[in-house]
Order: sequence, then structure tokens, then C-alpha cells
Amino acid sequence: MINLLNVTFQEEYKRLDKLCADCFSGTEGVSEYIRQMEATPLQDREYAIGFDNDYKQLKHMRWIRNCLAHEVGSMEADICTDDDLDWVKGFYERIRTGTDPLTQIHKAKIKTTHHYQYNQSKIHYEQHQKTQKTQQQQNTSQHSYYIEDDTQPKQSLWSRIVSFIKALFS
Repeated sequence: MINLLNVTFQEEYKRLDKLCADCFSGTEGVSEYIRQMEATPLQDREYAIGFDNDYKQLKHMRWIRNCLAHEVGSMEADICTDDDLDWVKGFYERIRTGTDPLTQIHKAKIKTTHHYQYNQSKIHYEQHQKTQKTQQQQNTSQHSYYIEDDTQPKQSLWSRIVSFIKALFS
């Protein structure tokens, strides 16, 4: 007699497989998800809590599914457990809500990139502000000798010559 838990597991696994296939725009769902996990650099795996556990569990769930699909008499045997079924359902929901390992890594990398870009922009802005302030101070000090002259009307050349000649005879 067919084990109802095995049938339910297989149906839930198909849902998960379809969701993964849709996420990767392909035909291989869970297998592609596993390949993507395997291709994830070690330093990026730190962004996803429980990455290694999820990887091992996902591979185990695929193994159970393959046993149910390909081994003779497996549908009558006690191949999967309630915990296996719960894990598949839970992982499906984690993908839907964006809390699965690959999505966590993707979000963290985007956040890190934006944070880096923000810091670079902030540094650039602060350097620009500092440069402008320095230039303003330089301009002020260069033109400080004009400030006294600017308060009085500027004399014409003729007026300055006359003033010079008067100063010679006084």
C-alpha cells in the first residue's frame, strides 16, 4: 500500500522544484539551486545563516525525491519523515519570502555595494567640501590687499599721476 507521507512529500517537492525553476528561468529547479549554492564563493556564504545546513538538507531532500521517483517499491516504504516534509514546505516559504540562502547573499552583497558606494560618495563629498573651503581661504587671502582699495572709489590714471606730482612738491 502506498505511503501517504511519501506522496505528500513528492507533491511538496514538485512545488519547490517548480518555484526554483521559475526563479532561475530554467527547467531544473532544485538541482540548479544546489549548483548555485556550490558555485557560491566561501566568503559570500557567511552572509547566509545556516548556508551549509541548508545545502546538505536540500541535497538530502533531492536524494529522497530521487529514491521515491526511481526505486521500485519505494512509494510503499518509509522513505521520508514528517520532518523532511516540514523542511521542504519551510524552504519553499523561505524562497517565497526572500529568506533563503541565495537571496540572503544577494541582498547582503547589494547592501554592501550600496554601503561602499555611499561611503565613497561621502568621502568624495567631504574632500570636495575641504577643497572648496581651502580655495575660498586662498582666494580671500589673495584678495585681502584689494579689500581696502575696494572700499574707496578707484582713481583714474590721470588722478594718480596728479597725486604723485603733488606729493613730490609738498
